[in-house]
Amino acid sequence: MDVIELLPRLHLPRFPVGQAYLWRDGDDRGELTLIDAGPAGSGAPIAEAVTALGRDPRDVRRVVLTHFHEDHAGGVGECAAFGGAEVLVDRLDAPVVRGETHTNVACFGHADPVTRGAAGALRAMAYA
Repeated sequence: MDVIELLPRLHLPRFPVGQAYLWRDGDDRGELTLIDAGPAGSGAPIAEAVTALGRDPRDVRRVVLTHFHEDHAGGVGECAAFGGAEVLVDRLDAPVVRGETHTNVACFGHADPVTRGAAGALRAMAYA
């Protein structure tokens, strides 16, 4: 897994498709926040990226999803299982992420009503 340091506390694991970022709170041993979780099947590569940074996947305490698209949210279950991480998602996206409802919206950008508000500013409603 290729991991790019964007800032001293922000890293980008590289996927062929999908997005995820690792944010470290505070000092070198601070908690980790995963921003987006890549597509389904990304749990192992993200765990590998965390390990490559000298950390344990159980150090991921939060997963913040910017929106429900599969390439951003598909791996959330795998990543949350590392150590019981709290998952945060916009209240409008939560039913889609939980599988309670589906959308027929094409996943080409953020112009649809559901993702327009979520992608801009998370209101951080807990996903349970």
